[in-house]
Amino acid sequence: MVTNPEPIVCAEDIALSSLFHSIPVAPTRNSANSLPTPRKQYTLPFDTERRLVGALAFLAHSKDDVDHIPAVCLEEDAGSGLKVIVAVNNARYADGEGALLRIERGFERIFAVLEGGFTAGGSYPQENLEAQILKEIVAMCSLRILCRLRLASSRKKASFQDTLRHAVLAVKNMRRQKLAERDLVKAKEKFEVRAKEVNKLIDSWSRYQVIVNVVRIVEGVHQLQQIVQLPALIRMIPNQAMSPTARESLLNIVGKVSRYHEAARLLYRTAKKFPLARTMKTVPVRLPREAFGMPSGLLDKYAPDLLSKLAEASPKRKGKAQGQPAELMTEICTALSIPQQGAMEQYSKQVMKTLKEGKFHAEVQLVAYCELERPAIYPRVICSSKDACFLCNMFLHEYGKIYTPQTHGRLYPGWKLPWVPQLAEVERRFGQAIGDYSRQSCASLLATRKRVALPCPNESTLFTLPLSSTTVAIESESVVSEASETRTKPTPMATPAESAHEYGERSSVHLSPSPSPAQSSDHTDKSTLVDGPGVYNDITTTEEHCPEPHKAPAYHTMAQNLEVTGDLAPGTSSDVYRAGPLQIEIEHATGVRHITYRLQWLGVEEAMPIQAHAQGNGSIPTSTPLVDAENLGPGSAGTVSFSGQNSLYVTAKGAVLRINWTADRLERS
Repeated sequence: MVTNPEPIVCAEDIALSSLFHSIPVAPTRNSANSLPTPRKQYTLPFDTERRLVGALAFLAHSKDDVDHIPAVCLEEDAGSGLKVIVAVNNARYADGEGALLRIERGFERIFAVLEGGFTAGGSYPQENLEAQILKEIVAMCSLRILCRLRLASSRKKASFQDTLRHAVLAVKNMRRQKLAERDLVKAKEKFEVRAKEVNKLIDSWSRYQVIVNVVRIVEGVHQLQQIVQLPALIRMIPNQAMSPTARESLLNIVGKVSRYHEAARLLYRTAKKFPLARTMKTVPVRLPREAFGMPSGLLDKYAPDLLSKLAEASPKRKGKAQGQPAELMTEICTALSIPQQGAMEQYSKQVMKTLKEGKFHAEVQLVAYCELERPAIYPRVICSSKDACFLCNMFLHEYGKIYTPQTHGRLYPGWKLPWVPQLAEVERRFGQAIGDYSRQSCASLLATRKRVALPCPNESTLFTLPLSSTTVAIESESVVSEASETRTKPTPMATPAESAHEYGERSSVHLSPSPSPAQSSDHTDKSTLVDGPGVYNDITTTEEHCPEPHKAPAYHTMAQNLEVTGDLAPGTSSDVYRAGPLQIEIEHATGVRHITYRLQWLGVEEAMPIQAHAQGNGSIPTSTPLVDAENLGPGSAGTVSFSGQNSLYVTAKGAVLRINWTADRLERS
């Protein structure tokens, strides 16, 4: 039985941190480089496991239930296939049981189709297997799909059908010359035709509310998603014709409803390639009753005290003794613009509520399951139907054995850990980490005299699912011809800017223009809304037999002023990032352990001196090299070389991208 005060200390630090910031960090992608080297041989490549877990987590949120958010991980079992381990957020024993049963039954029907399709004499013919999988997915998730389409929701929001009609009308009224300037004429024509078809399908569902009609809607929306440059077309609609919120909502719904179709294809293709994935079994996580209990005597005579907590968390300051509670309280409450009595009441109430009524997030329960069961081959990836919250992300980082793709950065003060002895060590490390963070937040607040205000994040993002270009539906001979031509003519790459270092390592930055309709088809470019306004994750199809681990890159459209970071091991390359007219991919050829890169699409004011220098009208205040991508020429094979640098600017058509990198060098032998 746990008798130490670690749970109380964690609850206090979480409550204090939430008093300082409700959103401590901006949405952040995680690197998988910190995962330990596996001791066991895995059958599924890491990226395949990541995509599969992400798709299953998306499907697990089969009902609009904010109280029981699911998370999923996979355990390889050579004897019985794949175990799909699923948990849901809950606060009490047996809370969320209905959600777990719903997910389990839905998954088992989908997995039965997979197993039957790939078993000799099975009940599902392979030529129709993907359609059968989609049907079961829609049957499982129909309530969620209808809510996404605003067809079965009590919320006072415009239906997807009305929004789509407004978009069609607005696109029709756009000047053809303006569309032609941006190569959007074909996209406009296809959008009008396919949107009209989707509206007809929704009308059919309204008359006959059966699953087959929901399947047809999903297929129709997927065809919308296939339109090249759909985001560019929708965002070009003037504000007076359609509000920015409505435009982003339209793209968001199209991306997420299309995902059900993409998930069916991913499940089919994964099972076709990896026999292990043909036999999947759902394992719902139900922690023991003791995990939900309160250790005896833990709260006897305990009362939260914000004054003493601030004294512990405050830094030593020159000329002042550490921890003068009254003075600290005055300074902090002034910086937070809240009354002292209100701050003390809020803190005390939150600490006690967390200890007595806190919620175990699904990601934490999956870790607890792994520590209780000790599987022979550990899961490598955990995904929720939403990005990991700030505390789950910190907890998984301290756990160190399992990767989660990204965090939305929000801190939920009601978060707590289950009472499981096997988690004692990671609980200790997590307690140290959240304690360090609360002290850093306190020091920052006292130094700046203001709270960090970050925008409310989009908590639900879509994980990239690269799919085979050979599996897309054929529309017409002209489209097939266009798609075939695209696959035989890769997008031209401009010259790499190379960095030659002391030990002979090579890393390069590949620049290319964003694809135009002449360079791609409806089957090779799809865009899906992810982190917040203006940030999109383009899901690009790849060849079916692309060898692992060299996967086709994902595409990400950057937002101005927001920095993107990543890590590369030797012989790997980054995803492709788009910054206005620039498209960039960073390749780490050889020589060092890894490279950490940072990209930032500069805002207007910050970019002005760089643009002036590019035009010969000024100078950069540093020695940072400047590469004008337009002068390289599309598809050229020139090279820009430089040595002894760890940053550069790249400019094209007014856009300026700043690139920085650091490298851990190999030791000489």
